[in-house]
Amino acid sequence: MSGHHEDSLIIRTWHEIAVHALASRASDIHIEAGLRGTLVRIRVDGLLQVQSHFPLDLHERLITRIKILARLDIAEKRLPQDGRLLVGNDFSKPDVDCRVSILPTLYGEKAVVRILPNRIDELSIDQIGLLPEQLTIIRSALSQTNGLILVTGPTGSGKTRTLYSCLHELNQSHRNLCSIEDPIEIRLPGVNQVAYHPRAGLDFATIIRALLRQDPDVIMIGEIRDSASAQLAIQAAQTGHLVLSTLHTKDARGALTRLNSLGIDDESIQSCLRSVSSQRLVRKRCQACEGSSPTENINCSACKGSKRYGRIGIHEVLSSNHLFNPSIKHATMADVGLHYLKTGLILHSDLEAEIGTWQ
Repeated sequence: MSGHHEDSLIIRTWHEIAVHALASRASDIHIEAGLRGTLVRIRVDGLLQVQSHFPLDLHERLITRIKILARLDIAEKRLPQDGRLLVGNDFSKPDVDCRVSILPTLYGEKAVVRILPNRIDELSIDQIGLLPEQLTIIRSALSQTNGLILVTGPTGSGKTRTLYSCLHELNQSHRNLCSIEDPIEIRLPGVNQVAYHPRAGLDFATIIRALLRQDPDVIMIGEIRDSASAQLAIQAAQTGHLVLSTLHTKDARGALTRLNSLGIDDESIQSCLRSVSSQRLVRKRCQACEGSSPTENINCSACKGSKRYGRIGIHEVLSSNHLFNPSIKHATMADVGLHYLKTGLILHSDLEAEIGTWQ
């Protein structure tokens, strides 16, 4: 086979993998080398599924193709690399942003391509699974001119989308919105987004100090990950800025303990914490084949027989009153989950798997 044909084969193969992933609503594409071949898997609604297998001799060329598109070093095969690329149904006009991670493994490099949501209209705050009373708490916190709003939960629980939905809600011409992210996941027109590049000398403290000189009204910090970022976030929240960020905690009240462990005193927390929400993502029941027979269900074009299509957020939202006066009743994640269970939106097994069993 000539070099030109080989090139076009790899270009076409990658394009077909990407188009299939987009059509399947995948969030990630995994390309991994095994002993005998290349396995391509895609993550749909939180679960990995096999998409295709390729001969092993195609693996390195496929990884090289991804590296070229992501502007990575094709000669470097021993170190992890990160980058970005675009995919799309139209080969000549790719329009979907992706994040790329390359990692050396036993039989060759593994590529994971995260497909980032690019539709701004999907960022409406009333579309992420909040109950009306929870929406009221969050909107009330967002209407403040200063303070800290936190979104918590494990990796992959939809925290970033919730943050972006809050930014989208605040994105009006009379406000200056800035964000510090690692990496920038969704490009939001009207928001001054800064990527966090510690290796290039652009560390968190440098960025936030520079941002504070940019006359911001709202600052979104991708994640509070250490004492320095916690201190800076609290300082910004106390000096007339509305700060939005995420924390890795099991539930909403765990944010208080986590902030304490990062060196923030109770008085500072009480003075500026406006609301904390915690969340998980649960798979939704497929509406297209609701009530169908098992035979029809297998042929459902939406869920391909899985009976599930898409995911919804299950939230626990605490206002400052709830946080500092635990006797006030609020809707827990279990309450919200049971509400969605009763409406027939989700299945019991999925709910139990995501937020565990409760009394």
